[in-house]
Amino acid sequence: MHHNESALRMLCDECQRLLGESQLALTNWNAGRAHIHVSSRRGREVDNELRTLQANFAKAWALLQYHEHDCEICQIISTVEGHSKTDARLQQTHH
Repeated sequence: MHHNESALRMLCDECQRLLGESQLALTNWNAGRAHIHVSSRRGREVDNELRTLQANFAKAWALLQYHEHDCEICQIISTVEGHSKTDARLQQTHH
């Protein structure tokens, strides 16, 4: 078993939910940017759309970060694992 996989399996339910939401928001933001790039759309509406997608990801990511900071279970896991679970998960979302 890969080290990151063991860390991912040891998340509390709330952390798993927040992680899923942040990954979905990141996927939506990346897909939106790709779609806009391919379509060559421009203008204020496009800028607003991208800002909304980025803001949705930033909000979801912040909620996950706050949760990990306040959750006793996540703090214990992070200490035991000796590294940031968030960084490991984010790296996996980009691969």
